[in-house]
Amino acid sequence: MTANVAWVRRLPFVLLAIAAAGFLALGLSEARSDSPTYDEPVYVAAGIAALLHHDLAFNAEHPPLPKALAALPVLAVHPAVPATASCADDNERTCSAQFVQAQSADRLRDITFASRLVPLLEAVGVAFAAYALAAELFGARAGALAGLIWLASPLVLGIGHLDGTDVPFALAVTLSSWALARWLRLRTIRALVWTGLALALTAGTSISGALVVLVSLAVILGASWRSGVRRALAHTGLAAALTWIGLWIPYVILDPPVLTHPTVIAPKPYLDGVSYLASYNASGIHGYLLGVAYTGGRWWFWPLSLLIKYPAPILLLLVGGAVAWWWTDRDARRRTLLAVGLPAIVLAAFTVAGPLNIGVRLLLPVLALWAVAASSIVPVVQRIGIAWRRALTATAAVLLAAGVASTALSFPTSLAWTAPPFTPGYAVATDSNLDWGQGFYALRSWSKGRDPWVTYFGPRGLSESDIPGARPLLAAVPSEVSGWVAVSATALTSADSARLAWLRNYCPVDVLAGTILVYRFQQPPLVLPAPARPATQCAGPWSTRTGPR
Repeated sequence: MTANVAWVRRLPFVLLAIAAAGFLALGLSEARSDSPTYDEPVYVAAGIAALLHHDLAFNAEHPPLPKALAALPVLAVHPAVPATASCADDNERTCSAQFVQAQSADRLRDITFASRLVPLLEAVGVAFAAYALAAELFGARAGALAGLIWLASPLVLGIGHLDGTDVPFALAVTLSSWALARWLRLRTIRALVWTGLALALTAGTSISGALVVLVSLAVILGASWRSGVRRALAHTGLAAALTWIGLWIPYVILDPPVLTHPTVIAPKPYLDGVSYLASYNASGIHGYLLGVAYTGGRWWFWPLSLLIKYPAPILLLLVGGAVAWWWTDRDARRRTLLAVGLPAIVLAAFTVAGPLNIGVRLLLPVLALWAVAASSIVPVVQRIGIAWRRALTATAAVLLAAGVASTALSFPTSLAWTAPPFTPGYAVATDSNLDWGQGFYALRSWSKGRDPWVTYFGPRGLSESDIPGARPLLAAVPSEVSGWVAVSATALTSADSARLAWLRNYCPVDVLAGTILVYRFQQPPLVLPAPARPATQCAGPWSTRTGPR
């Protein structure tokens, strides 16, 4: 009987582990098949520059820790590293292009795959961090639900197998919330030390982590206040000191001369990164969503993008579970608000208020914490009548299974997945919500023997010139175009939307990897005013005009 009880108690963790193994298998396959996305060569080259040359000036986006960790497996592939003198001007786009061009096609594929191994493990790590945090607050079964909600998302699979900063930041934020929730329960110095270390990891993973640090320090100060002002200041000071020291450590390891910079608050490259982020955020970026093209930020981008990029059953679980939080016991409700709710609200407000409408990936830390808050439905359901309990449990299981099925069915083009009825994806979304350049290999394979006109959106270093027989469409006059045409969805709807507007009057005959629109013209197309939304796929083998006649 005792063994059976122990097995039942371990069952939630076992279920999460099985789901994580399936997620990892799908992610490894996509990590191998997808071509480098827009930022990945920059991050890989920056990570290698930090590890081999102790150069943190290569990439203006700081901190360097996620990029350096992701680059560690790349060293085993022995990448060709261009002379650092060629990057003396610190032009990261030019330098990353040189890095890409220095690799053979096979080596570039191996480098890209190797650079995605650590981020993929981090994506799975978020599920187990969410499990630990939710188990701390609501029990093991709630922990399993939180982890499964995180994994049951094509968006998480699509972003999680790429070398980026969003998933590492989600992991760090979830770990810091877990540490803070434990400290709120235990109130020991050891728990406080772990909280400070977790906050250091958060600050060292993303500049936005400073917001989480400030909120958490405020929680520590407020929670300790009843024990006396001196004790509250001592606890807060200890956590702040550990965070500050932890932020410096990766910089000192990767670039020891950083200690000679006359800064005290933070390493100078980190402060330069803050200035870069402020400047970059102020720039207008072209966006597109649901047939509307715009420049800058739009508040409606975020709720609509969630509807487009998240399975509806999982959204229902997230909303319903978050509402259930109000009926949890007082202590759990308080700790959830302080350790989960406040960091999530601050990060969400910061992201939504900014002008970078480039993808739901920026909300991944918020979504990880939201999954934890939604798991509060488990203890609430356990306290109601058996009939209602069975009905709600069955409903939650069906919704979760539908989300898992959506993720599995999104393979092998999970990044380009959009939720029904928001299809086809290229007509409703752009950039990292759909097409971040991951379709280059599919485009190159398709182009053989067709001599197509091509416009490809992707990382510096990969272009139409790397596709045998391809001709640059943007350099052509439409009246000269005939035969095959292939265009990245992001180029068509945002990056080059004005120059390619005429093409949106015609229907594509095929879509490669969910991101590359293929057209075929019997005669040169007409240049006429066109809507922002691309046409749906043709019924026949030739592209025909669907716009105004």
